[in-house]
Amino acid sequence: MPLYEYVCNACHYEFEELQKFSDLPIEICPKCEKRDVVKKISLTAFQLKGEGWYKDGYSRPSETPKKEATKDKKPETKASDTTSKKPEAKKEKPTKK
Repeated sequence: MPLYEYVCNACHYEFEELQKFSDLPIEICPKCEKRDVVKKISLTAFQLKGEGWYKDGYSRPSETPKKEATKDKKPETKASDTTSKKPEAKKEKPTKK
């Protein structure tokens, strides 16, 4: 339910009221009981609920798209580079008998 702000023009009393959209506006001041109340226009408190985006416009960390780790990727080696390198043979120590 929205929260509406009212002000009485007779006694300058300001108050808030939780009302349904279908409720009629308040016309009688709860303090002085005169019919000089008007609804104020104020900032709204917009709030998103449920799954998805948060109120500040950012998604949950688990739902954010993952950035490609270009720094972590090794450059691709060409086939000619791998053939030119020969594996080194292991030198075995001669054993004494």
